[in-house]
Amino acid sequence: MTAFGIDLGTTNSCIAYVDEEVGRPVVVPNAVGENTTPSVVYFERRGRVVVGDAAKDAALLAPHLTVQLVKRQMGRDDVTYPFHGETYTPETVSALILKELADGARRRLGRPVEDVVITVPAYFGVAEREATRRAGEIAGLTVLDVLAEPVAAALSRQDHKPVEGARHVLVYDLGGGTFDTTVIRMDGEDVQVLCTGGDRELGGADWDARVRDYLVGAFTERHPRLDPTADEEFMQDVWIKAEKIKRELSTAVSRRCNLRFAGAVAQVELTRERLEELTADLLERTLTITERTVEKARAQGAPRIDEVILVGGMSRMPAVAARLEELVGTKPWRHEPDLAVARGAALFAMIRRVQKEGADRSAEQVADRLGITAAQAESMRNRRVTTVVPRGFGVKVIDHNDPRAATDPMRARYYIVHLLPADTPLPADTGPVTFFTAFDNQPGLEVEVWEQNGPESSEELADNTLIGRGKLRDLPPRLPKGTPIQITFSMNETGLLTVAAVEPRSGRNVRFDLQIGGMDRKDVDKAKAAVARHEIIS
Repeated sequence: MTAFGIDLGTTNSCIAYVDEEVGRPVVVPNAVGENTTPSVVYFERRGRVVVGDAAKDAALLAPHLTVQLVKRQMGRDDVTYPFHGETYTPETVSALILKELADGARRRLGRPVEDVVITVPAYFGVAEREATRRAGEIAGLTVLDVLAEPVAAALSRQDHKPVEGARHVLVYDLGGGTFDTTVIRMDGEDVQVLCTGGDRELGGADWDARVRDYLVGAFTERHPRLDPTADEEFMQDVWIKAEKIKRELSTAVSRRCNLRFAGAVAQVELTRERLEELTADLLERTLTITERTVEKARAQGAPRIDEVILVGGMSRMPAVAARLEELVGTKPWRHEPDLAVARGAALFAMIRRVQKEGADRSAEQVADRLGITAAQAESMRNRRVTTVVPRGFGVKVIDHNDPRAATDPMRARYYIVHLLPADTPLPADTGPVTFFTAFDNQPGLEVEVWEQNGPESSEELADNTLIGRGKLRDLPPRLPKGTPIQITFSMNETGLLTVAAVEPRSGRNVRFDLQIGGMDRKDVDKAKAAVARHEIIS
């Protein structure tokens, strides 16, 4: 059975698979023949949605029934979308997009789409990754793994242009809604992430917003008595024109558009130079993150950057390549910015299938089962793809130096102890780390798992985010204050976090399941059934 790679993007999504005849990843065009599908969902009526270009067009007339940029909300339990008497979450909206991609590929290829690898920004944390995994399950897919987008891009580049020897590659991935920068060591066919950085709230949509504000400002300057900002249809039209102008200015030096509202018309011109001025601070934010990532890579044994790969639609801006060359000293190479991630995900999906099938079979047997050559099976079976912890993870503990810790622990200072620092190579296992009970006869305790917020590690609660918790219950009776409790964090190759604990004096294991996000198994199954009932139009 073929495994597929899906780039679930903020603004556009894409699906690919490894063609058995050529042994290379191939993008599957959607129903209208395009390689990418806008990540837009229009909720036309109860039980019927439109996904893709038609949904993007529908947003002009019914923006209140349309969801865009949902990827920025992944992992957030406080975001919901009510439409036609039903409530949707970021996971269920994403599942509708994934289902349309899978159904479109099935119709075009005439084969089932079940096993998939879905990509995520490298800087996505545990909650966002788990939400993405759940979205795949809700769409009726078997999610083999979630894979960092820069790793997928590196795999695609490696497949496209193999090189001998070890090289250090900087992947600069500026997409529609998120930004990642990652340093990767590529040695033969092996890919090893050294370090990563990023911003989940920075991407092409922010450039669009600057252009939109410029266009609206130019219109109101010429027609000061009119205020079109409250008109949803006008603002949606301006947003679409802003995105179009931004894309065109990657190749043109000037573009014009006509804006109409309440019988008034204004022709507005925007030059590439002016666009770069309007968005200079956004570009500088990406470069600051990139510089910090390169510095971390140097500290980890990467003396220089041999190659810079540009990924994501926004990387087409000439200013991006020019400023990166100034910063790194290497001329960037643009590799299929819209398709590389899906292609790399398809390769990774095949690698995972080969390694799973090849655990107790020969290369010839694996090749026969998967429809590839024995040489390809042997190569993929031996291929190593290793990543790192995207952000630091730790537990909240009481500050025993605070005098209130003994008398009023609820008001005492708490801080975060990071057990898994950012950029720890995966898979990772902390082994048992010892903490202590806070008072005598403590019957149990709550373990809170927190994730690093910003680029630098900090013990302050404000600089971290609570992502999950579990209760340790039924500790042995009459335990004195200061009884050791050992906590272990482990994370697999794609960022799945597992937490375990033990009370070593009694030898009893105390186990809890860390619930990431607001959906349990029952919720996922319910959402899966609901999505399956929807009619999806492309």
